[in-house]
Amino acid sequence: MLPVIKDFLASGHAAELILVLVCCEFLFLSVRYWRGVGSPPRAWLSPLMAGAFLVIALRLAQSDAPEEFLGLALAAAGIAHLMGYGSRWHG
Repeated sequence: MLPVIKDFLASGHAAELILVLVCCEFLFLSVRYWRGVGSPPRAWLSPLMAGAFLVIALRLAQSDAPEEFLGLALAAAGIAHLMGYGSRWHG
């Protein structure tokens, strides 16, 4: 692996870039829904939030943040996953 790519991944900037892309996806899906052409938020919000919190947890781990913050991010990702399961089970 190239040193530049290795440094980019290790620095946490890759996680930050992914988080920016998740925010852009949120905006894109929201605008489509508001225009009446996209899926409702209950179809995509839970997996999007779960992914975002997992990336936040990764970034926190890379920056040696306190374990409590890492645990909160992982718990939030788990709750978002469970909310998604609930919407799929109950329609």
